[in-house]
Amino acid sequence: MGVCVLLSCMHQKDDSIVERTNIQTDVVIVNQCDENSQTERCFENRKGRKCHVMFINTTERGLSRSRNLAIRHATQPICLLCDDDEFLETDYEEKIQQAYLDNAGMGCILFMINRNDLPTPKVYPATARRVGFKQMMQSSSVQITFLHEKIKHYGILFDTMLGSGTGNGAGEENKFLLDIKRKKIGVYYVPQTIGTVLPGNSLWFNGLTDKYMRNQGWSSRRSLGNVKGMFYILFFWFRHIDMIKKEMPVLKGLKCLMQGFFETRVEKD
Repeated sequence: MGVCVLLSCMHQKDDSIVERTNIQTDVVIVNQCDENSQTERCFENRKGRKCHVMFINTTERGLSRSRNLAIRHATQPICLLCDDDEFLETDYEEKIQQAYLDNAGMGCILFMINRNDLPTPKVYPATARRVGFKQMMQSSSVQITFLHEKIKHYGILFDTMLGSGTGNGAGEENKFLLDIKRKKIGVYYVPQTIGTVLPGNSLWFNGLTDKYMRNQGWSSRRSLGNVKGMFYILFFWFRHIDMIKKEMPVLKGLKCLMQGFFETRVEKD
C-alpha cells in the first residue's frame, strides 16, 4: 500500500520541487508550461528507499486537467493530492498507510493540513469520522487521498470545467468528493496532520467580488444540481452576509449568485 504524490505546478524548470516539498515517496509531477515532454528518475528518500519521479511537462491548462493527467500516471495504490506551495511531513506515508489499514473499506481518506496561507487557522474536527456533505464542501484538495484502483474502476476524475485556469472558480475538489460519495465509495476523515500549505498569493480568490459570486452560483449548480444547488447558494449567501457587506450590498451579492446559477458556460480549449 505505497503512496504516490500527485503534484500540480506551473512553469517549473526542473523537478527540484521534490526536495522543496519534502516528498518521500513516488511522485507524478504535472508541470503546465510551454512544451510537451516527460522525464523519469529515481531518488533515495530519508530512509534510503528508492522512489520514482515522473516529471510531465504539458501545454494543457487547467488545474483539473493537470490532476487528471497525474491520476492516469499514478504508480502506487494510494494517491495523495499536492500543490506546489506545500511542505509535507516526513512521516506522511506512514500516517496515510496506517489510516487505510485502520479503516478497511474506505476508498478515500481526508487528513489535516496546516494552512499558513489563510488569515485565520482552519479548524478541523477533533475525532475520526465518516465525511458528510458539510465537511466535503469545506475540504480542500490537499487533504485528499484515495485508492487509485477504486477511482479508476468507477471512472471518477476532476471536472475540467472547474478549478484554477477555467475562469469558473474553484470547487473541483468538492465535486470530486461528491462524485466519490455518489458511487458509494467510503469517505473518511482522520485527524492526522500530513503537511503544511505555505503563505502565498491565490490564483483564483481575490475577495467576494461580482465574478467570485457568479462563479459560486455556477459551480454550486454544476456540483449539486438544480434543487440542492439552489438551497446551497441561499445557505452560502446567508452564512457569508457579514463578509458580503464589506464588498457589496447584500442583495447585489444574492443577485450575482443567482446570475451565475443560471448561466450557460462552455469549456475552453
